[in-house]
Amino acid sequence: MDLFSSTAESESASPLAMTDDQLLAHLPEVAAVASQVEERLSAWVGTARERKISWARIGAALGMTRQSAWERFQPPR
Repeated sequence: MDLFSSTAESESASPLAMTDDQLLAHLPEVAAVASQVEERLSAWVGTARERKISWARIGAALGMTRQSAWERFQPPR
């Protein structure tokens, strides 16, 4: 997946077409969306664990090892 590829509709929103100031102005928006996605992903993984789905299956679904999934999503104690 190429995050910088553009279609006719979104060409003006491509980071490659932006000035430095425009690009920097968008960074907080992108960071906020990334934070929201991470929160949702953590909630989904939490639900999977509540259903007793193994870390191996969660990791496989996310394209990572069981250990990586556990380290990333294990709730703090």
